[in-house]
Amino acid sequence: MALAQQEQQEQPATTAAENTPQESGKPDEPAAGGAAQPGAQSAQRAPAAKAHVALILPIKSPGLGRLAEAVRLGATAAAAADGDETSLALVTYPTGDDVREIVSAYEAALRQGARLVIGPLAKPAVHALAKSGAVSVPTLALSVPDADLPPPANLYFFGLPLEAEARQVAQLAQSQGRRRAAILVMDNALSRRLAQSFTDEWTRAGRQIVGQHMFTSEAAQLRKIRDAMAAANADMIFFALDAQRARQVRPYLGKTLATYATSQVHAPANDVVGQHDLNGLVFVDMPWLLVPDHPAVLGYRRPSTAFPATDQDRFYALGIDAWRLGQALLGDGLDAAGSIDGVTGDISLGPGHQFRREPVAAQFVQGVPRLIGPAAGR
Repeated sequence: MALAQQEQQEQPATTAAENTPQESGKPDEPAAGGAAQPGAQSAQRAPAAKAHVALILPIKSPGLGRLAEAVRLGATAAAAADGDETSLALVTYPTGDDVREIVSAYEAALRQGARLVIGPLAKPAVHALAKSGAVSVPTLALSVPDADLPPPANLYFFGLPLEAEARQVAQLAQSQGRRRAAILVMDNALSRRLAQSFTDEWTRAGRQIVGQHMFTSEAAQLRKIRDAMAAANADMIFFALDAQRARQVRPYLGKTLATYATSQVHAPANDVVGQHDLNGLVFVDMPWLLVPDHPAVLGYRRPSTAFPATDQDRFYALGIDAWRLGQALLGDGLDAAGSIDGVTGDISLGPGHQFRREPVAAQFVQGVPRLIGPAAGR
């Protein structure tokens, strides 16, 4: 994803300190919690030139390690679910953040016999790999690059960018007849990107932005924002906010004006009482978190120990779908419509070798998300 969208923290993530490839076993249940658990994988040096699927992740990164480990666990769970359908072992190449180290790990994976590579995870590493000239086997990078990056023939991109969700929310609001939007934004780079992505998609369809307001927790200022939106005849609000800030401001802005947001506002670990403040709010998120009885979701085992943060659940799901997309790239396994019904959403291949993800829409009702739109009929 644009990976800076989540607050990162340091987590130990592997039982091996060296940057050596590790072949994943297929445990009955993947462990969770951000760190590799003893016995979760059999760490061993991959045999020279043994055909395998390489997973190149910043497991040693202080900032991204816990998310990288969640991706590894998800991919391992997906490989285990496939059973004997694939003859290629999944081998993890743990790295830090340095792009030279990551490109070197990629080259090492090729020398060791990698036939498919999943990773890198962070956008700078994806850019470095794309420009390295090293890509020679199907490779699924787990971040969506900037638009001006021409991909090598074998390099594909898949991620969880919140900017894409902001555009999808704009399309959803348009389909529900909204025309005049106000935006509530925070003073940080991610929130500004979400506001801009929503604005671009909204105005492209001929809709109007009637006000953009800076987040505040002061009641008097929030009442002024509410009055300004009413004076501008806004018929909706877009929250470029996370769950905590959304819950803070919603009671002051009233619940009569249609309100929309990205998956940032959905934190399943939150108590239902706190989420009552979001009643009526419409958002998008992945089936893994919203639709536990979805056929694609039912096929994969969840971690035996719950993750401490929702972003790790999302990256676990990313690992599952990354494995599935990787198998499709190896075997031309996209269905006739060119899409996969994934645990992160409906996935299809778009321009520039980018896999597009369509999440499902939901609305908070009595503090609990309820599906709306086509997904509600599943």
